[in-house]
Amino acid sequence: MVILFLIVFISMVGFGIILPIFPFYAERVGASPTAITWTMAAFTIGQAVATPIWGRISDAYGRRLVLILTLLGSAISYVMLAVADELWFVIASRVFAGLMAGNIATAFAYVTDITTEAERPAGLGKVGAAMGLGFVFGPATGGLLAGADVETANFILPALAAAVVSLVAVVGTFLMLPESLALADRKPLFGRHDGQQHGAAKISLAEVNRSGLIRLFGATLVFYTSMSLMESIFPLWAHDMYDMGPRNIGAVFFVLGMISILMQGGLIGPLTRRFGEKRIAIAAGLFFSVGLGCMAMAVVEWQVWASLLPFGIGVGLFNPSVSSMVSKTASANERGAVMGKFQSSSAMGRVVGPIICGPIYSGIALAAPFTLGSILMLPVVLALGGFRLTALPDASGDPAIIDVATDEEA
Repeated sequence: MVILFLIVFISMVGFGIILPIFPFYAERVGASPTAITWTMAAFTIGQAVATPIWGRISDAYGRRLVLILTLLGSAISYVMLAVADELWFVIASRVFAGLMAGNIATAFAYVTDITTEAERPAGLGKVGAAMGLGFVFGPATGGLLAGADVETANFILPALAAAVVSLVAVVGTFLMLPESLALADRKPLFGRHDGQQHGAAKISLAEVNRSGLIRLFGATLVFYTSMSLMESIFPLWAHDMYDMGPRNIGAVFFVLGMISILMQGGLIGPLTRRFGEKRIAIAAGLFFSVGLGCMAMAVVEWQVWASLLPFGIGVGLFNPSVSSMVSKTASANERGAVMGKFQSSSAMGRVVGPIICGPIYSGIALAAPFTLGSILMLPVVLALGGFRLTALPDASGDPAIIDVATDEEA
């Protein structure tokens, strides 16, 4: 787990380095606010398409191989970004980066391979904390490398730094990370797996829980749509409203990362044992909504900083709790594919958010994306409240209904 933690951390540092500077990078090659947010959506279009495929490949050939290939592809995409001097090539680099973004879903699948159901929320929380640390050091590093002034910012150096740290993660995965998925648990890429669990019952756990999965995927889609409404426009909004530059914007993401680390690295385990994944996920949606709402109503800079606390708590609690719920809907030989679809639903949210964000920002009001994101969280909370987990039929043919809020049979 320690090695996986370090690999995810290094990977997210590379991704985070680009985060505070990318809107200004796209602006420098001639993009409007709408074009900037649409360019950011290019990454997630590629991610939405490729992540389930990478998950399925990991079910067939193991998690380690997919981690190596996707991290290597990410390094190449950052080099493409560093040399891009036209908008079309910037977009191409982000689409390719998205196609290579299967490492986080695979890391989550890796955790489900090596943990029991009781240990899983804490294990997923540790991976989430590694992501949070990456978002602490990545944006801060990107902001420092770019400089404080938008007009004179160095965008090539951060992109090359992101490529280097991704290559470090490749080497670490190759040399130190063992494979987590046993050969007996692998599922052929084409055709059925003859060694399915539960004897003669030729039915997958994910198929039994199809309606619950759809509910979770839908909630995830809306959550990340709301989150990307903030992420994609925040640098421009902060610059327009409070004259923040890359360095200060990197500091904002630093604070969000620290809150996420606290939630995922220390509190998610005991909170889940006390309240269960479902209640934690519902609370995450409510905190997130309050944070975005406060951001939308901010009129002075200190109010923006204050809104980061509930927003960061929501972000920190949502992913490990919901991903644990998703993992319980699938058996070992299908978790890679199911977790890939889960990550794809989050990626689709990151497509939808930026596409609608630019026109709303330019055409309605500067704070309108934050207001919309806050409102969208209400159906997420309702969807999570109705989730139930169904186990495979037992010998009597009667399925057990498991409420993940208490982990007890209903």
